[in-house]
Amino acid sequence: MIVAIANQSGGAGKTIVANNLALLRARAGRKVMLVDTDPKAAASNWCSELAAAGVWPRVATRAITGRSLVEDLEQLRYRYNDIVIDTEGRDTAESRAALIAARLVVVPVTPLQVDLSTQYQLIARLNAARMFNPGLRVLFVLVGGDAQSTDEPTAEERAAVRAYVSRVMSATLANTVVHGQAPADMDALYREVFTA
Repeated sequence: MIVAIANQSGGAGKTIVANNLALLRARAGRKVMLVDTDPKAAASNWCSELAAAGVWPRVATRAITGRSLVEDLEQLRYRYNDIVIDTEGRDTAESRAALIAARLVVVPVTPLQVDLSTQYQLIARLNAARMFNPGLRVLFVLVGGDAQSTDEPTAEERAAVRAYVSRVMSATLANTVVHGQAPADMDALYREVFTA
C-alpha cells in the first residue's frame, strides 16, 4: 500500500504524521519504506536519528528528488509491503506523481489553514490526482495543539475544516485529532489509515 502525506507547505505536521505512520506500520511487522521527496529531508534525518539511538524496528528511508520518483516507486513496491511518502508541500512533479501512485493521501490541516484562497493549489492538486487515480482515498486530519495540549478545536473550527474538506472529491475528515506526536493520537490515526 502506498500512502502519501501531503499539504500546502507549512506547519501542519506533515512530516511528523509520515514518520509516525511509517514507524507504527513497521512495528506491526510490515516491511516499510519511508520515501522523502521533500528537499528539507526531515523524514530521512529523523530515520537516521532513530537508527543512531538504537530504536527498533528500523524504518528504511530513501530521499528521492527529481523525476525518478515514478520509476523508483515501481521498483520499491515489489520490495516493501508499504510505502509512506512524505511529499513536498509545493506543487511539483514529484508531489503530483506521489498522489497519483498512492492508494491513500493523508492531509494534515490546522483550522488556520482552511482559507480557500491560500489553499487552492492543494485542492486543485488533490482533485487532479483523483482524475488520474479514481480510487485515491483522501483523508484530511485535523491537527490541534502540541502533545501536552488539552485544547480541542471548537465547533466553528471543525465546521470550517469540514467545509474545506468538501472541496475535494470524495474526501473525508478523520475522526482523530492529532496533537503533536501524542502516542494515543498517532495510534488512533494509524488505525484509521490502515484498517479502514
